[in-house]
Amino acid sequence: MTSETSAWASAGLDFSVKNNVAILTLNRPRVKNAVHHPLRNAILAALDEVHHSPDIRAALITGAGGAFSSGADLSQADPIEIPPERRRGTDTNIRREDGLAYGWWRLIQRVWENSKPIVAAVDGAAYGFGCNFALACDLIIAGESARFCEIFVQRGLPLEAGGAYLLTRSVSPVRAREIALFGDPVPGRLAEEWGLVNRCVPDDQVLTVATEWAERLARGATINIGHIKSQINAGLDMNIQQTWRDEVTYLGIGAGSDSAEAMAAFKEKRPPRFTGR
Repeated sequence: MTSETSAWASAGLDFSVKNNVAILTLNRPRVKNAVHHPLRNAILAALDEVHHSPDIRAALITGAGGAFSSGADLSQADPIEIPPERRRGTDTNIRREDGLAYGWWRLIQRVWENSKPIVAAVDGAAYGFGCNFALACDLIIAGESARFCEIFVQRGLPLEAGGAYLLTRSVSPVRAREIALFGDPVPGRLAEEWGLVNRCVPDDQVLTVATEWAERLARGATINIGHIKSQINAGLDMNIQQTWRDEVTYLGIGAGSDSAEAMAAFKEKRPPRFTGR
């Protein structure tokens, strides 16, 4: 364990890499892995490592102790760390630019824009921020005990952490309204039925299946998997002409050794051996 990962562990994040898969485990089971400032900053740093490290080709995010994450840690007095020089006396109102610069949504952005595919392994509570943190991942394996909950309305709040964007890209607007307006938890099997997750499996299989999926992604053409991720994430916000332009761009910058290997393997009638380059 490096000094950096040791610091992350002290903040409540276990980080390891196996078979080119980074495993991020939220480890504050006493509070169902609620995310406080130290853990938030550790996750941000770990996701940067995932994005930049050539030795990491996929990631898996999960929680310890039978929960994914119960959301932001509301026991803290200040939900957003705004530097003292940005504060306005005793005024607690948050300016829009401060919310964007220092808010929790940055964790969602780090997952959504990450160049590597990310699998969420969810059992137990995925509430509020925890729900949207899972929805930002590329693939979700849920356990039967999983509960996805946009709890915000029950706290007198609007949807936060990108919920309005992520929820309506996972389920129909009809389902999104039901989930968000009532704030009731959606159990794992129903989440699969509604299309909120990819698979619902027995709890004791969640990590096994999620790891299999992450390792399969890590054996793939990493750069172009990242391009496909970007294409899909952007696709709902673009017209077809824009998608064509992105397609041509990615074809130009993604024609590396993995593309050549895929073509050679096809001609030689063998499985490709991707290197992630």
